Amino acid sequence: MGMLFDYLKEMAATKNIYDYNCSENYQLVNEVRRTIKELKDAEIYFQSVTDPDLVDYAIYRLESLKRKYIYLLKKAKEEGINFDNFSSLLS
Repeated sequence: MGMLFDYLKEMAATKNIYDYNCSENYQLVNEVRRTIKELKDAEIYFQSVTDPDLVDYAIYRLESLKRKYIYLLKKAKEEGINFDNFSSLLS
């Protein structure tokens, strides 16, 4: 899980959650949190499978979740949401 966590941490290193009082922003922040959890779970799954078909599925899932995460970060940036405190997303 280390590589993915490092990747996510790097992606969010310059962002900070200051203003998510508005319900749209709050929902977006929660979606980022859910996506991070899904990415962690997907990486654990990827590391545990051995069947070639399941490895392909695991890779596909990881890649799609990474793209979703990047999209959500871009959307959050457009909304003025910052994620400087990355650890707050992991709780």
